Amino acid sequence: MKKAILCVCMCGALASGACAAATAKALTDRPTLEVPPPPPRVIEPTPQPELSMPQPVGELPPAALPARPKPTPNREPPRASEPKPETPIVETAPPVAPVAPPPQLRTPGTTDGAEASRQVHDVLDRANKTLGTIDYHRLTTAQRGQYDTAKNLIRQSADALKASNFDIARNLANKADQIAKELQTR
Repeated sequence: MKKAILCVCMCGALASGACAAATAKALTDRPTLEVPPPPPRVIEPTPQPELSMPQPVGELPPAALPARPKPTPNREPPRASEPKPETPIVETAPPVAPVAPPPQLRTPGTTDGAEASRQVHDVLDRANKTLGTIDYHRLTTAQRGQYDTAKNLIRQSADALKASNFDIARNLANKADQIAKELQTR
């Protein structure tokens, strides 16, 4: 029975393949396109400007030389009777006071370096204390990822603080503190 069904299917496949014709459709002849010749190029010569000779200019006045100051004669008569000292007199310049560095420019809303550093340290301490109260082993995998992120933010904030990037350090510390508070409430 199975062989009969298989044989019928095979014969049907061969018969249906024989009905298909592999003939190409004949192309209809189309008239060729006639391309018109390009238009003639007419290039007009550009008119040459009339070259006129420049008018001669009269003699220019001589350039004024900068006035040189006349040397002032020595008011003291030369002292022929005194011998010149053998050792030259060395004039010592007055000691130059060390130049104080210019004050650091800040916008009115920002605090000075010491105050900003103290604020960032306060936020970092608060975030560390909050993370210290959390039992890492009881956290889920997602919460452990958040915990690790908060630790990394604290580390990055401390690095930015060492580089005196107070705004970046403050932002990183605030993010770490926010994550720590969210982990503590769960």
